[in-house]
Amino acid sequence: MNILTFDIEDWWGYDYYKLGNRQDWKPRLDKYLQDILDLLDERNIEATFFILGEVAVSNPSVVRCIADRGHHIGCHSFSHTFWKQPTEKEIREDTYKALNTIEDCTGQKVTAYRAPAFSITRENCWILSVLAEAGILYDCSIFPTSRSFGGFPEYKSKFPGKIEIDGVSIKEFPIAPSTIWGREIVYSGGGYFRLFPYFKIKALTVDSNYVMSYFHIKDFDKEQKRLFTTLDGESALARYFKNYVGLNTCFKKFTKYIYDFDFCSVKEADAKINWDELPVIHM
Repeated sequence: MNILTFDIEDWWGYDYYKLGNRQDWKPRLDKYLQDILDLLDERNIEATFFILGEVAVSNPSVVRCIADRGHHIGCHSFSHTFWKQPTEKEIREDTYKALNTIEDCTGQKVTAYRAPAFSITRENCWILSVLAEAGILYDCSIFPTSRSFGGFPEYKSKFPGKIEIDGVSIKEFPIAPSTIWGREIVYSGGGYFRLFPYFKIKALTVDSNYVMSYFHIKDFDKEQKRLFTTLDGESALARYFKNYVGLNTCFKKFTKYIYDFDFCSVKEADAKINWDELPVIHM
């Protein structure tokens, strides 16, 4: 099972981080989005697009375009805050604001959620109960290994499962790392997808029973302004390498990936799973 997802945050992010003038970068982002949507139409693939609430406010036409092409719409929070030690009030306000904004934009009920930076961890996993109470059926926020920020190495499952927490349940579709060179690495999105040669990505996908991909439009924008930034003690050079390595060839690699494999949305994946056969994960 190969699931295709995108985090739609870049129209907000380019403004927020001042990555050039809007008249320069917006046409590029719009074009990459259209190219992706056209490619998915050619392959008859439905994907899940996790929309940032701020994008629904600032660029509603982007969100409506995705919804009108028949894709599954999820929520990527409203403000793109990394959930380190949030209060329940902060989570509720951000989540409901995001859901209301996106649903007003698309006219569709939002059923899926991905936390910014996969920032649901062992310490704040109570967030899942807030999401379930808000009507979220599917969470895609757990990164079951260590990473520079977030990460939930205590979560042992690398496959979908039903989580029960605080008297409610939610279906979890975690990121699925593979063991490469003795390390748990996620190759199906982000820096490693850009870094790895395509033959390696293809071989890993062939060998995997479950792949959760994740892409950002900026992953393909080779003309974007480069910044030296740090995050949680990571050096600026290491962060630069992770953010920009492989940009020039990433869209070509992504196109091969879409043509070589069948993908589905989170919603479609849910319909294929016999949840009664899977163990319930109590948290």
